[in-house]
Amino acid sequence: MPGEDIRFDPWWWEAAPPVPQAEAPLPATADVAIVGAGFTGLSAALTAARAGRRVAVLEAGEPGSGASTRNGGMAGSGHKAAYGQLSRRYGKKAALDFLGVGIAALEFTAGLIEREGIECHFTRSGRFRAAWRPAHYETMARETDLLAREIGLEAEMVPRAEQGREVATDVYHGGCLYPRHGSLHPALFHRGLLDRAEGAGARVFARSPVTGMRRDGNRLILRTPRGTLAASDVIIATNGYTGGITPGLRRRVIPIPSFIIATEELPAERIRALIPGGRMIVDTRAAHCYYRASPDGRRLLFGGRAALHPIDLRLGAKRLHALMSGIFPQMAGVAVTHSWTGFVAYTRDRLPHLGKLDGVHYALGYSGSGVAMAPYLGHKAALKALGSDEGRTPLDDARFAAFPLYTGRPWFLPLANLWFRAMDAFGY
Repeated sequence: MPGEDIRFDPWWWEAAPPVPQAEAPLPATADVAIVGAGFTGLSAALTAARAGRRVAVLEAGEPGSGASTRNGGMAGSGHKAAYGQLSRRYGKKAALDFLGVGIAALEFTAGLIEREGIECHFTRSGRFRAAWRPAHYETMARETDLLAREIGLEAEMVPRAEQGREVATDVYHGGCLYPRHGSLHPALFHRGLLDRAEGAGARVFARSPVTGMRRDGNRLILRTPRGTLAASDVIIATNGYTGGITPGLRRRVIPIPSFIIATEELPAERIRALIPGGRMIVDTRAAHCYYRASPDGRRLLFGGRAALHPIDLRLGAKRLHALMSGIFPQMAGVAVTHSWTGFVAYTRDRLPHLGKLDGVHYALGYSGSGVAMAPYLGHKAALKALGSDEGRTPLDDARFAAFPLYTGRPWFLPLANLWFRAMDAFGY
């Protein structure tokens, strides 16, 4: 349970806390202005700066204070939308193309880490997706067989009788192993991206929230508390923190908090006994539990939907501890030392999107699967801003629809939270 001295910052910040940036005057102009200094924005900045553009990245807080350093550090190739959902909405070919983007994103991000020499504990640990219900396993098996044949997805179905080699619990009904998925330390990855972007010449401005934007001829004028900046191209890279300066984008993403806890330090062999294969673990229930060992192997990091709306982090820790203990009863007496949250951004079709809307480029809407996708789409968004055809992806053909009757204030999330809990309770 949460201890009296529990911390409400990400455990990842123990190794790489956000570093306060020195005050620097905002330049009057830039070729490319990027709003948001997370994985998306920094990857875009790196690409644009190495192409010789003058790049300014505007961050509302300190670089690394948002969701890019608050996630579980799981680098996968999938989307939240399954093949069946996508094929019904877009057709079989488009659905397969969209899923192929996920594979490309994982390979891009893995290659980026290797090329840039970013020390962030990246490893091809593999991911085990555990079936909460027998019907979930059957659906996974059908889709896995199809995707292996159609797009070369590497995956292996693990029946319930054999799942103990991946996770030491009987609550699941088998699952699917994705051996090429990876794990990393997100705060160290973010710091590496920040160092590489600044080393390429991009300038990152902390505590510079964009409070207004208007067009002046062929330039966009961005207003901040520190002055204005005129740019030829603007890339919005705000994901779950998308605000009112882009109302068209705000109507297309719903910010949802994801909660994570870190346990106290335990013997490494105790953690290894819970996850014998050393995989990243996710499950298929509506509460969407995901968990892993810390890179040092001494803690369990456990995340999920403690709520679909912001709640007190101590309450969030209690709810996640209960979910963790439901999977691993032997962890019921283990203390929680850290509890934190960060916002993800869900779209109507649960696909990420990139393109141009109201005169600005954007890449966002990762729906909780952004560790590998965000750097990839940030890179692609920068190529689009540079006018390169290499910026195109199959996602260009996905309609980025707004949510009906939604203007950016998700008043309905507490009701949705009750609905999802009922789905888990009644076996959907």
